[in-house]
Amino acid sequence: MSPIVRDRLIFAARTTLAAGLAAFVAFVVELPQASSSIMTVFIVSQPLTGMVLSKALYRVVGTVVGGVVAIAVTATLYDARELFVVAVSLWIAGCVFVSIYLRDAPASYGPLLSGYTVAIIAFPVLDAPDTVFLAALDRIAEIFVGLASATILSQVFFPRNAGRALRGSAETALASASRWAADTLRGRPDPAAVLRDRRALVANVATLDGLRIHASFDSATVRLSNRRIRLLHGRLISFLALVVAIHDRMEILRAERPERFAALAPTLAGAADAMAAGAPPAARAAAAKAVFAAAPDFAAMQAGAGAVLERTILVRVADLLALRDDLDGLSDLRAPETDRAAGEAPATLERYRDYQLAFTAAAAAFVALVGTFAFWILSGWVSGAGAVIFVAVMASLFAQADDPAAAAGGFTLMTAVGALVAGVYLFGVLPRLEGFEALALALAPLVFATAYAMSIPAYTLRALALGLGAINILSLSNVMAYDFAAYANTTVASLFGLGLATALLRVLRPIGTAWPVARLIAGLRRDLAEAAASREAPTRTAFESRMFDRINGLMARLDLGDPRQLALEQGALAALRVGLNTLALRRVVRGLPPAVGAPLAGALAELARHFRRLARREPSAPPLDRLDAALSAALAQGPADEAEAAELAVWIAALRSSLAQHPALFGAARGLGEAAA
Repeated sequence: MSPIVRDRLIFAARTTLAAGLAAFVAFVVELPQASSSIMTVFIVSQPLTGMVLSKALYRVVGTVVGGVVAIAVTATLYDARELFVVAVSLWIAGCVFVSIYLRDAPASYGPLLSGYTVAIIAFPVLDAPDTVFLAALDRIAEIFVGLASATILSQVFFPRNAGRALRGSAETALASASRWAADTLRGRPDPAAVLRDRRALVANVATLDGLRIHASFDSATVRLSNRRIRLLHGRLISFLALVVAIHDRMEILRAERPERFAALAPTLAGAADAMAAGAPPAARAAAAKAVFAAAPDFAAMQAGAGAVLERTILVRVADLLALRDDLDGLSDLRAPETDRAAGEAPATLERYRDYQLAFTAAAAAFVALVGTFAFWILSGWVSGAGAVIFVAVMASLFAQADDPAAAAGGFTLMTAVGALVAGVYLFGVLPRLEGFEALALALAPLVFATAYAMSIPAYTLRALALGLGAINILSLSNVMAYDFAAYANTTVASLFGLGLATALLRVLRPIGTAWPVARLIAGLRRDLAEAAASREAPTRTAFESRMFDRINGLMARLDLGDPRQLALEQGALAALRVGLNTLALRRVVRGLPPAVGAPLAGALAELARHFRRLARREPSAPPLDRLDAALSAALAQGPADEAEAAELAVWIAALRSSLAQHPALFGAARGLGEAAA
């Protein structure tokens, strides 16, 4: 049996036992709906203990806050239906906005849950507002029972520690990054393999910080090593950005000066060997020494543009070797923190915040809820509350999806299948059973199969929809009534609500993938404009982490079979080094001699305007001529220190070549015949 299958079987067995425990406790304490406790187990069950704990914590907070709001709104506005509708819709829409704004799991889960919890508690008791307090207490108790059951089983039944998963992920990311760097330095010719490795690495690095948050709930080591992990994440981002930059420059050198590329190959191969896992620091020190020895000096750079490109490559390779040493020290999360790691400020990791999507999703949720409320109240449908609840849940759960209607449609279809399964249980199985033991054995195959399918990423959402749909319609309680009319009415209300939610999302959110891709690209360009224009630029790690967050979002959406989208992805990765070189130039420009600083300041100002125009989707050409003038000025005079002058020239040349090499993201140059520096 493979480890993957074994883990899936353990997860399914753990979830089944937790569901049984939740149902047993709910029956013993006579909660109205044991089904709610079982459904909570489905929702919070995760492969790693830290994920269960973090999700359970935010579900507790969201449920309690939602319960309090439901009591307050119902008690004060039950006799003013119009105000009640507006208040509840605004609350749910506000929670959707906050959830999308936060983005980070599990923090975004709390507001999401507090939104639709109000709907679940308040809608069914709108005609009996005096019962809302007991309804809220029952709902909170049912959720707590499910959370406690899932949490206990995750801790005692073959637990999988999130801290160990984090360590394994960090080691895997480091090993993969080292292999990719080594392959790049050796000039590996397979572009498909390069692209595949690059995508996997960016996705892996992007998930490290989220895994750190989950792992901090179940691992004292992770909590004590929090600074080290944040530094490791920042260093990995820097490492990947350097590899992308080196790869681009090597491709230029290979195409334009193949004889110089061949001459540098032995030096680069030595650096590649020093990247290997297990290579001692002394090997990297020797490789760095050889790299610096091969780098052209400032006089050679003044003599020819080719020397500028060579020095750019070799200086960045030396940076890569130094960064590889740092990664070795930071990747062992169990080791005590070194003086350097302990004394260094934690990396400030930033994520982009999508206000526009948050507002759009919130507005769609508000309109959908108000419209469904109006239909329910005007039609007088007895089971209309169930339909409105499902609209609230769907508008919340799928708010972050690029195509929420498609996701909601799939959820609706599998809920219909779950309703059929529930019908078989209600009228063919449960009436013949006596006692909890028989009920648990009868439900075990359904719960186990659902949980096993949930452990397979491709089937997670569909399996969850089927399981939740079946358990919800079963409506398990101490006193069961096998009434086909009630079953049919509940099923119709559920499917009507889901179908209506799907239709409303299709009308209100007809966005698809193109819109988020355009927003992410515009965000990259705005970040680059800020780097070029701002005197108080963000820190390097903050800038890199926000850029990588956008890039990871792009990679999940772009179609590599489309040459234009492939070019956008490559340009997005190059944007990292464009931004870092721009930040470096912005930091030094004010201290340069006027003959050098003036043309460079002008080039940076024009570059900022260029990126702002692109962000607004206006045509614009990169200011390559201004950068050429700044490079010429730097090479002609430069600072008094030759090493500083060489570094300044490298920054300008690297920036210029990236802009010219990736027109899909940075805009096409005015002259198609212009050569990259």
